[in-house]
Amino acid sequence: MNKLPQATEFELEIIESGPVGPDLRPPLLFIHGAYAGAWCWQPYFLPYFAERGYRSFALSLRGHGGSAGAAELSAWRITDYAADLARVAARVEARCGRKPVLVGHSMGGFLAQMHARKHAVAGLALLATVPPEGLIGSALHLLWRHPRLMWELNALQHGGVPPRLDKLRELLFSPQMPERELLEYATRFQHESDRALIDMTLPQLDYRPPLGMPPALVLGSEDDLLMPVHLIYSAARQLEVHAQMLKGPGHLLMLDRDWRLAADALADWLEELP
Repeated sequence: MNKLPQATEFELEIIESGPVGPDLRPPLLFIHGAYAGAWCWQPYFLPYFAERGYRSFALSLRGHGGSAGAAELSAWRITDYAADLARVAARVEARCGRKPVLVGHSMGGFLAQMHARKHAVAGLALLATVPPEGLIGSALHLLWRHPRLMWELNALQHGGVPPRLDKLRELLFSPQMPERELLEYATRFQHESDRALIDMTLPQLDYRPPLGMPPALVLGSEDDLLMPVHLIYSAARQLEVHAQMLKGPGHLLMLDRDWRLAADALADWLEELP
């Protein structure tokens, strides 16, 4: 793995994974969710798709991972993150000669939807995504069904420290997630921009479909406490596709013990692209 030359304006961490064989498939651009960075795709998804012939890129939005802008994190809006995505998507297209397939997780899925309303993409894969209506449904679900976990998430956001390991597992992973991996990931989660979270929680006014209605995949888990089934179905309805629901993984589909379920579902969908 190596890194694409840095994007302009802000230095953005962009991790690249090349295919094992000839580069004949559309490039994949992975977009992380809140509190994370490009690192969340490195353990499993980047090598998995490299083995299947995909040149893959994972970016860290400004203020996340190895990107610049951490000191100003509280100032960033969701539109700033969307600008980062647009800039990197253009660079990936210039580098590969093809438009990328966007693969967005949670907040990254929300950003992918924003981007696809204005820019043509080769495909749109949304994993445990924030739906077009934003975060309000997720917040209400946690408050009503899992108030203790709502408190833990608030502690991560405003206390700057990860929740206790047992609560971290319950909030983001399956019960089978090994403690050793929980410890590793807990040290990498970070603060998120309050302004960006508020932007996604306020009533959303833009419900336009993606430009040209590209092929779309909406993938969720029946056991996701942050983005429950009805929110995943809502995202799928907006794209006029049927949601695919997994059984077992928690919200962090790409890092959970059964990450291959999500990776295999994404790979099967990619095989059907024109």
